[in-house]
Amino acid sequence: MKKLWVTGVLVLACVAGSAWAQSDVMDTIGYLFESDNDPGVVGFPPSNVGDVLAGVGYVDNISAPLTWSTADYEYTWVIGDLVSGGAQALGNGSYRIYYTGGTIDILAQAYLSGGYTMPDYGVAPPDPLAMATFSDGDVYLHGAFTNFSLTYNPTTGIGSYVGMLVFELGTHFTELGQELQNPNGLTLAGAVLNDATIPDGYDMETDGHIYYDGTIPTELQSWGEVKNLYR
Repeated sequence: MKKLWVTGVLVLACVAGSAWAQSDVMDTIGYLFESDNDPGVVGFPPSNVGDVLAGVGYVDNISAPLTWSTADYEYTWVIGDLVSGGAQALGNGSYRIYYTGGTIDILAQAYLSGGYTMPDYGVAPPDPLAMATFSDGDVYLHGAFTNFSLTYNPTTGIGSYVGMLVFELGTHFTELGQELQNPNGLTLAGAVLNDATIPDGYDMETDGHIYYDGTIPTELQSWGEVKNLYR
């Protein structure tokens, strides 16, 4: 599996240490970008009403009861259609953005399949060719967000996000069982960072975590502490 490494500087992100003791589902790494209403135009920051947040990346851990095989498959994720309600100032230079809509696809692409293509972030997303390399393969899980918010400081380039989601279908949907199919049961949360290592056109690096718990993260922690929670 591919791995992103962030510069060893401690940064602050709004996530709660207490939440991560709950049931793990999977871990994600990758990049996010926000485009305005004109196709192909990157518009973050600021986040204006109607801007759309999306992203792609790798799944680098999946926990039981879900099954996976890194020897046979490449696992990726695609997030899209999160529509911004506009940025709200929180003070201290930070902003919070609430989004509506939005979906997430977890995909499994077989290495030995005739159509296997190595995922490529490309530049200036949403580049159709780059996006397609992450959306190849079988839909392992498909879900929809019931809420999603992003807290971000444009001066430091540091932030965090949290969203409740419901998985609806996929080749491994039945493995979730009744508990993890609970409409209020799954949370995607993580930290974001904007630095010089991000591919051209993307706005934020993300290190995220899907877990079974309805708690909303609120506690300040360092970027290093946050990343350790997602291992």
